[in-house]
Amino acid sequence: PNMVGNKLAVPVLLLYVFFRDFRPSEPFLTPFLNETKEFTKHEINNIIYPVWSYSQLPIFILVLIFTDAVRYRPMIWFGALGYVATWLLLVFGTTVKQMQLMQVTYAIGTACEVAYKSYVFVAVTKEEYSTISLYLAGSTLFGRSMSSFASQILHDYANISFLQLNYVSLASVSLAFVLALLIPAPHYLVGFNENSEIMHSGSDQDHLILDEDIGILQRIKEKVQKGRMNVMLSYKSVQTRRWAYWAIVTSALYFMVGNSSQSLWKDLEHDKKKRFNGYVIGVTGLLSSFTSWILTRYSRSVEHTKASVLALLTLALALTTILPTILQNLYLAYICDAIFNIITSSCMTIALFKIAHSLTTNLYGFVVGVNACVAGTWICWSLSSSLTREY
Repeated sequence: PNMVGNKLAVPVLLLYVFFRDFRPSEPFLTPFLNETKEFTKHEINNIIYPVWSYSQLPIFILVLIFTDAVRYRPMIWFGALGYVATWLLLVFGTTVKQMQLMQVTYAIGTACEVAYKSYVFVAVTKEEYSTISLYLAGSTLFGRSMSSFASQILHDYANISFLQLNYVSLASVSLAFVLALLIPAPHYLVGFNENSEIMHSGSDQDHLILDEDIGILQRIKEKVQKGRMNVMLSYKSVQTRRWAYWAIVTSALYFMVGNSSQSLWKDLEHDKKKRFNGYVIGVTGLLSSFTSWILTRYSRSVEHTKASVLALLTLALALTTILPTILQNLYLAYICDAIFNIITSSCMTIALFKIAHSLTTNLYGFVVGVNACVAGTWICWSLSSSLTREY
């Protein structure tokens, strides 16, 4: 079977992630805040943007605890609502405090993304999981790419202002919220609950059914109590620890560089008519999607990735991060950002494949969640050591 209980669940999820990520205002967020909202560079880089990173970690921990307990869908709704609140504040907000609140609501949206990934993990068979996850990742990257191309074309050729692009984004995330409400409840759940029973009758699924009589607080208590045991069990393998570290590094780098790239582009541009943020992000998304698809398609090659290959990729990441700041060239910065994002998305794909092959199915989601928490901690620490530096 496809999605348990409702064959339309996968199409609804695909549409949900597409419209959630179809946000044509994002490639020009920094110019919008600086030129339209008239915030200074110091306010944007040092007062507004860091709030997302500091908010992400505590919110993510709460999401990780509550997602299983409340049966996934409420957290998906909460995340979708976070995106709607984000663009309402962007459109109508006028003060620094309101923009800081916007970063908190955005953190809610990004932190709750683990909920729909967990929903898929518990609602489909083990054999279907990798395929459907690939479709969802493709829908996400396609939505981001199409919105980036649309933003550049609309801004350049239709004279659509940055504010009007934010109205389009608001409409898109509002539609995504409506689609989130249509996602059916999963029937089969994976967790670490002692009262669960494994399904056997005529099915090859290794999913678990949670006892419906257990209250939410009891499930949260059990989940927290089992946290330490699951960490020890999940990371006892040397291979899991090695690739979990790689997943943490690449995801942390992805978010840290992503947060600063638009600010760097803004500083390097000399002519607003030669601003190509949308095209760069759009092309990067398509190439990242294609690369991830190739790696997933030829998973046997991924399984034999050597450490020397990762060492070369690490060197490439370092060069693409440092060169734009040294040479101070906008077009070089565009190219380096594209290469950086393609490499990080490829490395995250490789790391997740390695982790999946070294774990049992019902520990995979837990490890991915812990990795995201550690990556968030790293981002917060990095920001705290460089918050006073302006681009």
